[in-house]
Amino acid sequence: MELKTIINSFEIEGGIESIQQLNIGLINTNYLVVCSQKKYVLQQINTTIFKNVSALMENIVMVNEYLKDANYKYELLTLISTKSKENLFFDANKNPWRCFAFIENKNYTFSELNDTIMTEYGKAIGHFHACLAKFDTVKITNTIDNFHNTLKYFNVLKDLISNSSKKQKNEVEESFVFIQQFEDRFQQINQLIDAKRIPLRVCHNDTKIDNILFDSNSKKVKSIIDLDTIMSNTIIYDFGDAIRTSCNTTSENDCDINNINFNLDFYKYFATGYVKECKNFICKEEKNWLAFAPILVTLEQAIRFFIDYLNGNTYYKVTSPNQNLDRGLNQITLAKKMLLKEKEMENYINSLFQS
Repeated sequence: MELKTIINSFEIEGGIESIQQLNIGLINTNYLVVCSQKKYVLQQINTTIFKNVSALMENIVMVNEYLKDANYKYELLTLISTKSKENLFFDANKNPWRCFAFIENKNYTFSELNDTIMTEYGKAIGHFHACLAKFDTVKITNTIDNFHNTLKYFNVLKDLISNSSKKQKNEVEESFVFIQQFEDRFQQINQLIDAKRIPLRVCHNDTKIDNILFDSNSKKVKSIIDLDTIMSNTIIYDFGDAIRTSCNTTSENDCDINNINFNLDFYKYFATGYVKECKNFICKEEKNWLAFAPILVTLEQAIRFFIDYLNGNTYYKVTSPNQNLDRGLNQITLAKKMLLKEKEMENYINSLFQS
């Protein structure tokens, strides 16, 4: 089915002038649709990853409605209905498509980030959490089981390595030995969640810097996008993933480990903005994990890249057979750099809660 036929199935305004594929995201396929009156983002949802697209869409609609009534200060994604008043369009092959109004924005690259942007980034994620702090997690459907469960991924990788070829074992074994030293920490966070000492909250679960849209003039956040992974989890993972993707001095796709370092100043700017918004509701155990959170999530992401590499690159989009291996090695290097600064991160977090 042609893209024009698909986009014309939605309630768009004006005639189609152009359709351009966007090179963003590792999961879904995205297109910028320029019409004579407005711009839109057309998206094909990856059903290999998101098997329950109806529940996914219900989560997004429910959270959007809740945020509207919670004095949320950022722009919400506007879903464009189909001409039959549905949120999804299914093509002849039963692939689900959806359409959003395009938000004029600026995404910042690593070289463009600064103290102002990082502080605003922290405020935005903190504000998002604060507005959803009282949302009943029972209402949310977890569309991906154990999405942020580092221990689960660790055990999957352990099994995969034991059944892999000698070549693949050699490629990831050194990294796995490094990861193994944190198994107790992976177990500990799960135990704290199970004991309800770390509460489950409605979380974004994919707070990477690419999912934050900024105003190019004010450098303030305009919108937090990509709500597909809205599920119940701990805010520790949201905090950690934001740091992972913004405090690395290079992209996770950079295979030259000499380019990788951890920007502690950016961590501090983000944490300052975040705690300002969250200080009144965050609990002691959550606070205690904000220093290790970036290390935890970076190790988890390394594990997930290695898993996908050993499974034949079936989850993340790749441009070469070894890209997920290289991504994993990139994240291991970043985790090592973070580990050197863990005490400084801990001291800084403590100072924010004492002030």
